[in-house]
Amino acid sequence: METWVYRLSDSFLRLLFTDEHGVEPLLIADRGPGNFPRRIFLVRYIIGEGGGGESKRPIFKDELTGYDYELNLTYPTQRVKLEALQSTLELSMYGSSEAQLSRATAENTSTKEQRPIKAVVSESVVARLVALYGYAW
Repeated sequence: METWVYRLSDSFLRLLFTDEHGVEPLLIADRGPGNFPRRIFLVRYIIGEGGGGESKRPIFKDELTGYDYELNLTYPTQRVKLEALQSTLELSMYGSSEAQLSRATAENTSTKEQRPIKAVVSESVVARLVALYGYAW
């Protein structure tokens, strides 16, 4: 399994690692030139019980934050019109052929401090999120 290192700004890392008890951050990223991402999304989820005897599954919060990797620009967090977020992201968490779920490292660009993070690397999932929520990339 490949390990990705994302060099992120202080402000985005503060959003990423805000201590929300029991809520896990997840990065959704594409691959740009040189295997570095161009666009990253931050979502948060909890592990909840599935209905009808299903196993546990991620339940995504109604929150989505975009990050332009090249410009170190954080978009405002969206909290409305996120009905499609659960179905769009849940598919990528369960062995989708168009998404790679992996462990990554988030590195602070100024302090070089590193922390582990889960990431989904997928051109198609990022493209769907950009289209669904009208991000200006």
